[in-house]
Amino acid sequence: MPIPRAVYFDVGDTLLDTSAMLDSALYTALVPVDPARTIEDVHEAVRVSGDAMPTRQPPFWEVRGNVEWWIARYRAIGVALGLKGEALEQFLDAVTHGHFEGDPLHVVPDAPAALGRLQRAGVTLGVISNWDHTLPAILEKKGLARFFKVVVASTTFGDAKPSRKIFKHALSLAGVEPAEAWHVGDDPDADALGAVRAGMRAVLLDPHNLYRSLEARGVVRASSLIEAVDRILTS
Repeated sequence: MPIPRAVYFDVGDTLLDTSAMLDSALYTALVPVDPARTIEDVHEAVRVSGDAMPTRQPPFWEVRGNVEWWIARYRAIGVALGLKGEALEQFLDAVTHGHFEGDPLHVVPDAPAALGRLQRAGVTLGVISNWDHTLPAILEKKGLARFFKVVVASTTFGDAKPSRKIFKHALSLAGVEPAEAWHVGDDPDADALGAVRAGMRAVLLDPHNLYRSLEARGVVRASSLIEAVDRILTS
């Protein structure tokens, strides 16, 4: 098959590792306020405070609801850590700033090489992500924005994966048809099946070999971004 005209990527746990985001952000904010505390204290505060928190407000791609939920979440954790008054406010300011700036996020090690290979092959690259309004700035800060012609965040579009609408919107921005494009992501429904339903081809990042059944529905699986690009360019 010919090389695709466009390849789109998810962000969270596809291009950027979010696995340590919460605890590392909280501990980094806690140290200046109370340097005697430990990461175990943070783990316990997250566990205890979470019991009383409501679920994130639907629709979760609305920016205001997201922001307010996270601030309330971090405040509850600070209270569970025993922080009060100025110390609590200092902690809250530090952790929310770090969160919305994307400080704890780490670029997946093989992401630059994988993106660069596609770019050199003449493929248009894009992002389709269930993310808030901070996405373009975070991609810029992490050195990934230079790869992408199209960046679509669910907050600014007003709908989220797995809706066909957000995939088709991203395709229209690049001027390509669904059959000419691939999507790469880590979520079996929002990313893989969402893209397939929109008429695209899909690679699911499945490093633990959990979703073999999706191959019958047209989903290609890969253990890494480098393998995903290999599959795209040789399928």
